[in-house]
Amino acid sequence: MKLFVGNLSYDLSDGELRAAFAEFEPVLEFHRPQDRETGKPRGFAFVTLADEERGAAAIAALNNKMLGGRELKVNEAEDRRGFTPVRSHRQDNDDPTVGALPRIDNRPVGKDGQKVRYKSI
Repeated sequence: MKLFVGNLSYDLSDGELRAAFAEFEPVLEFHRPQDRETGKPRGFAFVTLADEERGAAAIAALNNKMLGGRELKVNEAEDRRGFTPVRSHRQDNDDPTVGALPRIDNRPVGKDGQKVRYKSI
């Protein structure tokens, strides 16, 4: 079960956070994103536990618990909303139009009513 752990203190070390989940071992994955510009940890993490039972126990025990001077928010992680991976036509050799973006022809119209044709140099 994948858990979202929010409202983390920026001063909280990864070791302290891992220690909070020690009684719910095994932890299969631990991910604490870092800010791109500063390199410092962000205010949340994702923790994947072995099964639903351990995940539910972790939520019950750690949600609203004080850690690093802040009250943790622990709940089941949700899939990204609105995230749909873009498929390239190179990924589907059977149908090259699958996932291909529509081509927009925004060339100006000439005096003859035809689209202006550009020539390469």
